[in-house]
Amino acid sequence: MKNKTLKLGRNGFTLIEIMVVVLIIGLVVSMVGPNIWNALFSSQMKIAGQQIQSFHMACDNYKLSGGTNRYPESLEDLTEPSAETGEPFLRLIPLDPWKNEYEYELVEGKPFITCLGADGEPGGENENADITTETVASKR
Repeated sequence: MKNKTLKLGRNGFTLIEIMVVVLIIGLVVSMVGPNIWNALFSSQMKIAGQQIQSFHMACDNYKLSGGTNRYPESLEDLTEPSAETGEPFLRLIPLDPWKNEYEYELVEGKPFITCLGADGEPGGENENADITTETVASKR
């Protein structure tokens, strides 16, 4: 009969080792997380600004075509077929990056378009700030 020797080995990790790993992961996330979050909101604000510019180009084309010499009464008018080409100026009116509708009004006969930001409420700062025709034009 052979003697079986017992091997005293470790199976698994100690609580201290697991806590150290969790601490390191937490530190990395706390350092990188805010940068990712800021980049996300920055890109959403840029998308809203580009969509507002696109709406303005479509409004200008609407005014110049068909001999009306006026801007549309609403953004939905841009989805109607043009009298000249039979094609709409925009196929659809997208929602803003936060899934809210853009606000449109004519101010002194010119289109004024507003995205209300992440909170969907007028005013606000940072990601909740309104993005308007004026703010988009001032960044060009």
